[in-house]
Amino acid sequence: MSHTDLSCPVCGTGLSIAHLLVDADDRAAVVRLLALSTPVGAAVGRYISLFTPPKTSLTLRKQVRIVLQLLPDLERRAITHRGRDWQVPLKVWEAGIDQMLAARDAGKLDLPMKGHAYLYSILMSMADKTEAVAEAQSEAQRRTPAATYQVRGQTMPMGQALDQVFGGVDPELARRKAEASQAAPVPAEARALLQNLKQSMKP
Repeated sequence: MSHTDLSCPVCGTGLSIAHLLVDADDRAAVVRLLALSTPVGAAVGRYISLFTPPKTSLTLRKQVRIVLQLLPDLERRAITHRGRDWQVPLKVWEAGIDQMLAARDAGKLDLPMKGHAYLYSILMSMADKTEAVAEAQSEAQRRTPAATYQVRGQTMPMGQALDQVFGGVDPELARRKAEASQAAPVPAEARALLQNLKQSMKP
């Protein structure tokens, strides 16, 4: 590659400046991909390599075509697979592609890939597990309702009950005030003595 050549920031393919100026749609596809996140762009670049036939290379146009096939779902962070939509955050896309690359390294993929069904099956499985965890947490919260208390005949959450009883005052401070108000009154003789002391201290 000469000093005037460049490489694609997504897949690493060698490019010349002429390549970059050929097709505005191709340029827009790369820009859209990189706008999602650099890690996702790099992951998609590695994914594209799974479509490369042995001893050959994919043309830039074919690589961009693969990017364009994935972009709508990447941008909406979701896929439609087996009759329903699945929420797929970008980190899950990265994890799914990494899983495919690991399968390739283990010799478990029939290459080159012809479509995205295998990737989408992986993404669906990951999304399904995430949904299952969220549903389990929601069910646990439903079965363990927040503690409630009766105040003046009304049932309310703890925070609201504390507000009603203590008027927004710290419960410990309210307790001390209550204890002070319930203390035994000062005897009349002691009050008189205190009054005399105050009078004698006046100039």
